[in-house]
Amino acid sequence: MPALTPEYTNYWMKAQKYLVGGVSSSFRINPFTDIPMYVSRADGAHIYGIDGRKYIDFFMGHGACTLGHNRPEIRNAMQKVFDLGFFAEFDHPLTAQLAQKIVEHIPCAESVRYVNSGSEATLLSLRLARGYTGRQKIVRIDGHFHGGHDYALPNNLAAFVDLTNPGDRLSKITNLSAGIPDAIRDTIYLIPWNNAQVFEQLALEKGDEIAAIIMNPIDFNNGCITTTTEYLQAIREICDRHGIVFIIDEILAGFRTGISCAEGYYGVTPDVCLLGKALTNGVPLAAIAGKDRIMQKIMDPVNPVVAGGTFSGNLLGCAAGIASMEIMEQPGFFEPWLGRADAFLQDVQAGFDEEGFPAIVQHLGCTFGIYIGTREPVLNYHDIAYKTNPALRTAFFTKCIEKGLYFHTDFTVSAMHDEELLAAASKIMRDAARETKAEMK
Repeated sequence: MPALTPEYTNYWMKAQKYLVGGVSSSFRINPFTDIPMYVSRADGAHIYGIDGRKYIDFFMGHGACTLGHNRPEIRNAMQKVFDLGFFAEFDHPLTAQLAQKIVEHIPCAESVRYVNSGSEATLLSLRLARGYTGRQKIVRIDGHFHGGHDYALPNNLAAFVDLTNPGDRLSKITNLSAGIPDAIRDTIYLIPWNNAQVFEQLALEKGDEIAAIIMNPIDFNNGCITTTTEYLQAIREICDRHGIVFIIDEILAGFRTGISCAEGYYGVTPDVCLLGKALTNGVPLAAIAGKDRIMQKIMDPVNPVVAGGTFSGNLLGCAAGIASMEIMEQPGFFEPWLGRADAFLQDVQAGFDEEGFPAIVQHLGCTFGIYIGTREPVLNYHDIAYKTNPALRTAFFTKCIEKGLYFHTDFTVSAMHDEELLAAASKIMRDAARETKAEMK
């Protein structure tokens, strides 16, 4: 971070007096500076710190604001909700209107149920799969992030994967953070990603216990690690053979490669998918969408899967979602945006190469990862653990922040990052690479 101003320091101290750690979420602490970013306002591709400093933002609200901050179309749609006199508690035509758009564009979506966050979406999807199948076990990918509930937190990032697993067997749970009951171990199987044979063998041995498998179609939580259509199709076929619900978590991956999301990009349709973040451009709302035969278990008159809450389908979120979808529905919307992102990230890589800075940029759609310490492709979590340089990474991104580029997690090029802004950012990153390399010798 730049040198902290007295105003910033005073606010930070005051915040810690009333907020645990001075923040509303533990994820608000910047992983490079160990300091929270307190923002006074945001607009387009910029955020403004409470000290008045302006940053080009590549965090974009945990990757949620893919269309840019403070979009007038979204702001205006939300403003109309205030005139209705209520924001939740009842359904309204807006709730069905957004659901219709989801069904029209998302391959697996036949019906929709709303929740308030990605964590709620993943939690409900697992409950739904267990209720639908009558089975208890969930298969997760070792290292995939699915929110902040007990079933999702073990081995939820690259830092916590079972590195003793070469990729050809079940993984061990390496971490149960404070407060998670040990009984969680008996509810999940962890498998390595991109090896369908491990899942096939598990399904052959334990298929009558397994309710669902859940995975990210693109792993942006750990930078940018991808899969293949062949792998996803193999998982699809195994699920079909064994009656297992196939859940794709598109909370972070969704709407980055096109309006049909990653499942449309790869051409493999799950049974259920989870949408959030970019669905509403960062306004709180998430959705579970899927096949009617599964979703209707929520309305089972005898033994339903309970799925409801005071703020489910809140109208501010639905209005923002409709406006966001209408923006993305515009013909030719994605092509120039993703073209700018691709050109920018190629330029960033060229800058690293010309400066002799050990880093590789990986991206798909508008979201990207930068792995510092290697020039070889990062294909799995062992590569992150053994090829990258955490100290060099911290030094580089801290310098970027000092120079006015805000990096946190979920690196995103929004639709409001224009060519001029991206050219300026690329130059700053090249300068930061050169200076970091000199200082770390």
